[in-house]
Amino acid sequence: MPRSTASPRPRAVKKSAPMPPVVGSTQFTKVGHTLPSNHAEAPLFGYTLMSLGRQWRRVVHLRLAELGLTDASWAPLFHLHAAGQGISLKALAQRVGLDSSTLVRVVDLLENRGLVRRETDAHDRRSKLLQVTESGNAAVADVRAKLVQVEGRLLDGVDAATSQLLLQGMLQLQQRMAQELGDAVEDADDTEPTMERGR
Repeated sequence: MPRSTASPRPRAVKKSAPMPPVVGSTQFTKVGHTLPSNHAEAPLFGYTLMSLGRQWRRVVHLRLAELGLTDASWAPLFHLHAAGQGISLKALAQRVGLDSSTLVRVVDLLENRGLVRRETDAHDRRSKLLQVTESGNAAVADVRAKLVQVEGRLLDGVDAATSQLLLQGMLQLQQRMAQELGDAVEDADDTEPTMERGR
């Protein structure tokens, strides 16, 4: 019997899992981030971001020194102004991200300069609330104007669309880092009882 000349049926090809990014090629990560073709040698995103933040802070520190304010003093002043009402030292410390013992020296400095005053809490006579004075509000306006001036110089040559994208990206990162920190705290709380039992 003559052998059939029909072509054999092709075998079904099993789809494999997507390959991870290959060094030396342009790939998109899971979050849509594009890696450069030489990303093995390129600076890490996070490292570059931290370095940029330190440099930006240094420039701001130097310019605000012209107003007689340091980074340690104008940040609490801004938070107090944003609160819009008197708040406790503990509440201010939480907003600024410092412990109360460190912040009290800064508050003393601001009070001596007439930018902040301590008032008795109407609901608890034993407690004091921090309030920005008129001079403090004027200082906040000066600082804001200086920050806008510095920002304008640093962003000179960067078109509005690019700066807006950068801002949106940073806000996105801020939300993700807050979530990551929250998850890390929850994980630490979950493992703490297990560690205590193992002692």
